[in-house]
Amino acid sequence: MVTAAAGLQVGGDSRILPHSANWLSVYQQPVFSDLATGSPTLYALRLNRCYRQEPNWRPANQFVGVPALQDDAPWLLDTGSLTAHLRRQSAGNFRVQVLSQHWGLPRLSERRLLAMGDRDWGLIREVLLCCHDEPWVYARSVMPARSLTGHLRRLRGLDSRPLGHLLFTDRSMRRIPYEICRLPAAQLPLEGLPDQQAALWGRRSCFVFDQRPIMVSEIFLPEFQPWC
Repeated sequence: MVTAAAGLQVGGDSRILPHSANWLSVYQQPVFSDLATGSPTLYALRLNRCYRQEPNWRPANQFVGVPALQDDAPWLLDTGSLTAHLRRQSAGNFRVQVLSQHWGLPRLSERRLLAMGDRDWGLIREVLLCCHDEPWVYARSVMPARSLTGHLRRLRGLDSRPLGHLLFTDRSMRRIPYEICRLPAAQLPLEGLPDQQAALWGRRSCFVFDQRPIMVSEIFLPEFQPWC
């Protein structure tokens, strides 16, 4: 048994990466436990993985006049709950597959968006939002440690519950306007996507709760079916 960080033990990383054709295979997370209580935890301190090139995020208003956006804007720029839309679109056949959840150093653009220092840690969560057992959306959220206090502390123990549902049920939530990106599927930190050259839309924004920001980015995969 190896100590991973103060107060945590780890029994070894047994993650199974999806190199097979069935790329939606389960990711087996390391088993961490709290040294004081022996209770399992969902994450541990960890440095970033080696990511592919970061998307070129730009304010949504810079895409005005882009032909590809004209048809997709009604759903891409929708400010409602994506979780609620996906549940309706799939007639309830919806689930969250957690790929990774750990403490780490966010990317540079994420730290700037969240006004984080270069050494500020955050809880980084990557998931697939699946409808009819197909991955429709790849989502990445960054929750600064300073934001996870008070009633938001409950997000430290988030499991396979959708983060969006918890955010949109909080009446104190304020959402900052979207940033948008357009990127090839091959740029995502996912293996085995059927069409690596497919051009995908992505969006991200911050949810602010009494001066405490949380960033959520969403990339819409080839299987995604718009509701508009």
